Amino acid sequence: MTQRIIDFENRKVKEACGETVGVGLFAPNMPPDMPKDMETISSLVHRSLIEDMIFTFFVSKGIGVEEAEKLLGLGFVMAKETHEFIDWIAGNDIPSLCECLHVSYLNSSFIYRNNKVERIRSKSNLIETGAVYTQTSITDEIVYNTLEHYNVYDDICILDFACGTGRFYDSIVKCLHEKYGMQPNDSVLKNICAVDIDVNAVNITRLKAVSYLDRICADSLEAVSKRVLWRNALMDDGMFSDSLKGLSFQDFGGCMEKFDIIVSNPPYLVLKPNKKKIADEKGNRLMQMVNYFRKSGLYNHSIEGMLNLYQLSIERMLGFLKPDGMMGIICPSTLFADVSASKLRKHLLLKNTILTIKSFSEAAQLFENVTQASNIFYMRKGGKTDKIEIAVGVERFEVEISLIKQLFGNNMEIPLISKQGWNVLKKLSFCQPLRSYHNIRNRRGELDLTLSKQYITKEITPYRLVRGNMIGADGIKGGSQEFVQEDFLKTRSNDYITKDFNKRRLICQQISNGGQGRRLKFVFCGASDILGNSCNYISSDYSTLQKLYLLLNSSLLNWRFKVTSSNNHINNYELDELPLVNLDLVDDKFEYTSQEKLDAYIGSLYGLSAEEIRYVAV
Repeated sequence: MTQRIIDFENRKVKEACGETVGVGLFAPNMPPDMPKDMETISSLVHRSLIEDMIFTFFVSKGIGVEEAEKLLGLGFVMAKETHEFIDWIAGNDIPSLCECLHVSYLNSSFIYRNNKVERIRSKSNLIETGAVYTQTSITDEIVYNTLEHYNVYDDICILDFACGTGRFYDSIVKCLHEKYGMQPNDSVLKNICAVDIDVNAVNITRLKAVSYLDRICADSLEAVSKRVLWRNALMDDGMFSDSLKGLSFQDFGGCMEKFDIIVSNPPYLVLKPNKKKIADEKGNRLMQMVNYFRKSGLYNHSIEGMLNLYQLSIERMLGFLKPDGMMGIICPSTLFADVSASKLRKHLLLKNTILTIKSFSEAAQLFENVTQASNIFYMRKGGKTDKIEIAVGVERFEVEISLIKQLFGNNMEIPLISKQGWNVLKKLSFCQPLRSYHNIRNRRGELDLTLSKQYITKEITPYRLVRGNMIGADGIKGGSQEFVQEDFLKTRSNDYITKDFNKRRLICQQISNGGQGRRLKFVFCGASDILGNSCNYISSDYSTLQKLYLLLNSSLLNWRFKVTSSNNHINNYELDELPLVNLDLVDDKFEYTSQEKLDAYIGSLYGLSAEEIRYVAV
């Protein structure tokens, strides 16, 4: 049945485009007011089909078109008389079929290829909207666990934020009925609210809500339409020039900022305006949104660095909660690891009570068509976090917030590693970070490969150019094919000339793929080498560099780096935080014939057991 309705949609898209499609021009027999781009046509057809199915559902229940409109209340793509009722669909199957159709649409796109309109599997809609839907097993887990942390009562108010097609909504209805004896009809009309920016998803969630009702009538349809809203929940109504309304205090029957419980899989989308395309409609709107979030006054903890909708959503949801209210959220693991999320993370930890964090690696594949390392976390509004239960695989253990502060300082990262990993971190916590050594300079390469490209030459000079992709585990690879003109040195500071120039330095790549086992690969460069900004370097006296060479190429510090690194960059601030054992203990003349021997030597300096050395080994 699901495939049949998807095939039906494919046919309707092709019909809307005409029998043939020219390059860049649709067939001349199309209506003159029909859009001319495939994305818009497929979107209109998809929405129309969802509405057709909803009308079919109401017809099967003996409900007229006018009453059905009270459910939708969003306006229709086409006039009602053009809707084609689908008589081969059973009415009770329609809510689940609508969801399947919409999820399929979000994970595909229509293209013109080989003189045909084709549907292909694609992430384009997901990338555009950040809408990644949660498996029912996960929504059940989050809803049941969140409610267990709260005293559930008859007039409890629960919000499904960024509800999508209502998977959390379904789990809430089921949980309230199975565990707390609330009838679905009552919980839909009294206890549950939902909101989303996707008109099709909101229609589907409303349809699901109506399917739980004992009796469908004008009053119950109106009640559902007031509790399941098509809104931009990240904005206050009237504060942003947009076709879609934001939220107001009258929404949800006046429940905004009074929710007992919120559950959500917020949208994952980085708001990164492309300066080259900022003049087009989408780029301009994106820039307006970024400016709104930074200047509206609604957000204080999620607007550092590049904006991400999931961080903004978490701060927004927190504002909707009552004191002592509970949140159960699934979101990217970067919330507890990335430096850009440090302000929001500290607010969650120091001004609220995070109870549990459960981690999922990318390999878990929780979402269709998306690979994303994720966390589920449960939090009570207010108070202060003293300790957190960490769940990694089958392991569950507690970590004191004081240890997190000791290990990671002001950023307060919470790496989701095993209990044994935390024991290793405890041993490293007594070491001083690299930044505390004043005789060690940790910098990025001195030549900006874009801004200073006029100084790069093929002609031989005394100064070889070293790029990051030339650095291998065994040294600098590639012949001397690029050099730097001597005039470049006139642009450098006296500090650089005195402390770094014409000296051998330890260097590593500035970009190192996060999926690699060994991320840190430090080698010595030549004294006269000029380093591109795709390199990082460390300079000091030669004996200190020899000791650092041993430490930084060990599996232990490679593991420690990976614990908190959430992207492909090797940032200088991350290198600054690496814990260095007392350098007086390191033999700069130590020689080794294998990585295992180096790891055993370095591990012993840090007091690791043989089992712990094996644990951190690449």
